[in-house]
Amino acid sequence: MKKLYTLLMTLLAIPAFAQDRIWLDNGNPVQAKLSRAMDSKLEWIASDGIPRIYHRKRFLVIFGSAGQFMVISELNESPNKAQTQIEAFYKAPPRNVSQDIIIKSVPLTVITGNISYESDEVINYLTMEGNAASINKEEVATVIYRDGRHEILRDVVDVAPLLALAHKEIEKKEREIVRKETDKTPNQPVAKKDVPPPPKEQTKPVLTDSEYKEYSAKGIRRVDEFTSYLRIIGDKSLKSEEKNKAVQQALSLFEPQATVAVSSPKGVKKYPVKEYLNRLKLLPYSKINITWNEVKYVSELKQEADGNYYGIIAGQQVFEGYSANGKVAYGDITRKNIRVKLESYQKTIDGKDTVNWEVLLGNIGVETNEGQ
Repeated sequence: MKKLYTLLMTLLAIPAFAQDRIWLDNGNPVQAKLSRAMDSKLEWIASDGIPRIYHRKRFLVIFGSAGQFMVISELNESPNKAQTQIEAFYKAPPRNVSQDIIIKSVPLTVITGNISYESDEVINYLTMEGNAASINKEEVATVIYRDGRHEILRDVVDVAPLLALAHKEIEKKEREIVRKETDKTPNQPVAKKDVPPPPKEQTKPVLTDSEYKEYSAKGIRRVDEFTSYLRIIGDKSLKSEEKNKAVQQALSLFEPQATVAVSSPKGVKKYPVKEYLNRLKLLPYSKINITWNEVKYVSELKQEADGNYYGIIAGQQVFEGYSANGKVAYGDITRKNIRVKLESYQKTIDGKDTVNWEVLLGNIGVETNEGQ
């Protein structure tokens, strides 16, 4: 099984040479550049020089020849502002970093180091302190090499949101690398004009009382939505297309790096949400029924340092797996908790920026389990 998984990851891992590339929603990269932003579409020009226009949803992430990248979800909805972002992206100074960047998927982590050895299964590297380290490629989402090349090791549809979440941390790490390299160089004081000004303190958006109640209730509804998708995914009488659509709809409710804890006689194991949902499709039952009872907040939504609100919803999950004769073949009752994140984002309407909030589910944990 492990060999099969490794082979699959090898096929998914598509190394890209140090050149401008666009990753599309079909999972393929093309050697091309974005050229123009429109209302809901983007124009791009491939190596044949022919302009093409696709809907924005077709594009996932673009990489520059020096390894810099931009996730399309980061583009402003306003065509004029998006055009400015695109032009700034391609006019930015060349990225000059002496370390490789490794993005671990779960938990989402940005690792820097000099890769010394790489196989289909493992990456060995030296940290900036000179210590030897290693990471299994099954844990890696993306590698951005110091020479500008990059490699996507998982489904790019899943990797693009991770890159968006990790973008600021990657840029921070790269600045640290440059600063440390500069500090090592004797008699090379940094000119005052090169020192970036201190960041301006930004005011965090705060929920009103009515918004707080509205979004708290929406967190509970997210759990109900997730439960309804689970029943569809586990129903053997439905077509694969319906179940696959339910998987994608369920994934849209979660943070990209979220995991689901599953209890068994051997203990508790955590799976990325997508893997958990795909495993659910393979359970040996003709139908499953999953319900949540006593669903409530055990930790109310509270704003934290990053400006987002976080809380914990707990409930009693009842699982029933039915055999072909319609009788329950297996059932259990599990006390579970779900981390809820309320994330702010700006949306431009009629040229005016407004603050909106998105409710996302995070890690699902196990509290107790009572077998039936």
